Amino acid sequence: MRKTIYLVYTTDTHGRLSSHDFLNHTEGPFGLSRLATFLKTLKHPYLLLDNGDFLQGSPLLDYARKSHHEPVSSLFNALGYHYVVVGNHDFNFGLDLLQQFRQDFKGKILCANIMKGDYPLYEPYVIHNIDGIKIALIGLTTEFIPVWEKPGHIEGLNFLNAKATLDDLILDHNLKSKSDLVVVMYHGGYEANLNTGLDYPNKTIENRGYALFQSDIDVLLTGHQHVPQTYKQGLKTTIQTAHNAVQVGLVTLTFEDHQLIENDVTLIPLKDYPPDSQIEAQLGNLVDQTNHYLNQPVGFVITKLTIQDPLACRVRKHPLFRFINTVQQDLTGAQISIASLPNETHGFKPLVTLRDVATTFPYENDMVLLEITGKTLRAMVQQNGDYFRLKDNQIIVNPRFIHPKVEHYNYDVYDGIDYEYTVDENHTCLTQLFYHSKPVLDDDTFTLVLNSYRATGAGGFPMVKDAKVLKRYPITYFDLISNYLEKHPNLIIDELPNFNVKKVTAK
Repeated sequence: MRKTIYLVYTTDTHGRLSSHDFLNHTEGPFGLSRLATFLKTLKHPYLLLDNGDFLQGSPLLDYARKSHHEPVSSLFNALGYHYVVVGNHDFNFGLDLLQQFRQDFKGKILCANIMKGDYPLYEPYVIHNIDGIKIALIGLTTEFIPVWEKPGHIEGLNFLNAKATLDDLILDHNLKSKSDLVVVMYHGGYEANLNTGLDYPNKTIENRGYALFQSDIDVLLTGHQHVPQTYKQGLKTTIQTAHNAVQVGLVTLTFEDHQLIENDVTLIPLKDYPPDSQIEAQLGNLVDQTNHYLNQPVGFVITKLTIQDPLACRVRKHPLFRFINTVQQDLTGAQISIASLPNETHGFKPLVTLRDVATTFPYENDMVLLEITGKTLRAMVQQNGDYFRLKDNQIIVNPRFIHPKVEHYNYDVYDGIDYEYTVDENHTCLTQLFYHSKPVLDDDTFTLVLNSYRATGAGGFPMVKDAKVLKRYPITYFDLISNYLEKHPNLIIDELPNFNVKKVTAK
């Protein structure tokens, strides 16, 4: 007998529950309320799954958390999610919030490679019977979480090798013989090109999707990288959707007498489906309260701080970088400060509201003050220069910062030093580095303030991991920037063009 079932999955939704766009105060082409409409079109039984990063990332969730409210579980319940995996950002507020979600969520959290003592923190796998078809669902997450996360948020937890965990689980529990299909839900991306097998640059244990796909499985659902792609190899498939609930992944599985005969994957744009009125009504009060909160003005900036182009604002020092560094140095008294910006930011209009701050600084990073050597500083500045390349005599973004994942946020701008790069088609070279008009020497020491993400060495900065931590400042960018603007309500940013990028053309 022939049967068709669906796996419907989302990943990296980052709090886009409603289709309301808090930046533009309009309806956006995203949102899990659109997913509700899509689900009504399905003609066969389905499992609804989420691959992590659902508790962080939007003004709505920020406001809800400050109001001691956790809205994701109730929405997931209304939509009928069966299983979820935890992502790295789901630990950003500690285990209490995750535990609250776990208690209120009617489905199950699956994750095999997070241990608490001798036992998994969550159920490693489940065999789900849907229309007589037995599906083994295994949950995994990136084991890189301890590199990023505050130790207090993951105290007592051990994150195991995802690949080894998967292979042992399949073998030890005879999952192939106990099920008709093995599906892996992995909050992580691909470390290599699926078509060629060639490693991506800066390969780490952060992503193991390529290796996982080589295991004895049928479907691999991935996330974390925010790079939409599908891949099919015989009757095996893998898929990754974009982030912020703009897409849903659909896996169509056809069986003949419990034998898999078709396995197809498709990316579905949610903009093609209108928001569900009942879901929007469920979220209506929270959306209104969030908007009211975000509309509060916090200051007036006289310097133009709007951003139109990610490269232009980085190749010529945008004053928003200077502003962030000024705020960080004001807090810490550091000699040197570095600032980065998210991939998608429009900067500030003259009248700055909490909405502007929340959308410009969506991550829960806090501040860290380090003592570093001149040698470490030079290595960091050189690494940042790798962001630039030359093509047709024009400065461009190094392609590795675009693919497989857009990483404008891994470029930093410095204050407190003067520096210069020369760039050609293949390299960027740090040609000058001065502190107070004196060349930086390897055995010099400096105090440096940076965000907690970069302080872990993330983004290609392993040289900073062993630096001496002088002080941690448990304050988020949202609170830090808001407080500074309230104290400086008519702000003028003194531009400081302390670095230059020079083109080197072939003779």
